[in-house]
Amino acid sequence: MSGAGYNEKVQFRAGAEKAAAETLDEMRLGGINVSELARQGLREMLRRTLSEEDKIRIHRRYAADEIDEDVARVLLGDAIEEIDREQAAFEAAMELDTDDVVQD
Repeated sequence: MSGAGYNEKVQFRAGAEKAAAETLDEMRLGGINVSELARQGLREMLRRTLSEEDKIRIHRRYAADEIDEDVARVLLGDAIEEIDREQAAFEAAMELDTDDVVQD
């Protein structure tokens, strides 16, 4: 599914999940923020669905300014910095002079 049909609101049929949220809301003084729970849950599930290849492609698109930083952070979280560190370490290793290295 392309992103063209998305707007600011994500909707789905909740059923038992809605009843569970209402039950918890009733039990807690001041209630719960169901919208925030839904955002956090969606963010967590999006991250769980990503393969390592997906993470690399997303980071490349982020680095090329094809994806907004907020979107990249939703999908990758702290992995952005981890990927940056790994990439820098790999590039530094590629620049090492190996002419004097002898392998037995």
